Amino acid sequence: MTNEKGKILLSDDEEEMRMLTSFTLQENFPQFEVESFEDGASLENRLNGYTHDVRLVITDNDMPRLTGSEIIDRYATRLRFKNIPFILCYGGEDQIGEKAVKNGAFAYIKKPFNPEDYVGIVRKALKL
Repeated sequence: MTNEKGKILLSDDEEEMRMLTSFTLQENFPQFEVESFEDGASLENRLNGYTHDVRLVITDNDMPRLTGSEIIDRYATRLRFKNIPFILCYGGEDQIGEKAVKNGAFAYIKKPFNPEDYVGIVRKALKL
């Protein structure tokens, strides 16, 4: 058996937000490794590969090439991902997040968010 850390996949096209949330995740969940992606297509490539180590997917919605909502629509309800929660992060109308949950997301987080609320939702998703 390997000592490989479980992975949290994080995708956001805004570098500053990606760095901030990655840091927040690393500080609060050191038992996991954070892999970050700058667009939905890069995240999709990862999801189409090896995913046995993935414990959580957090995706921004408004990204070039593929939105977070499209990622959730395509992957969250697939049998292969049944034990991997998906969280949509976005700025905008409530309906976006509500639709994501209907389409299989574990939860949604509206931007701007309180870091403690963000950590709390991630903790629930990871069952910690």
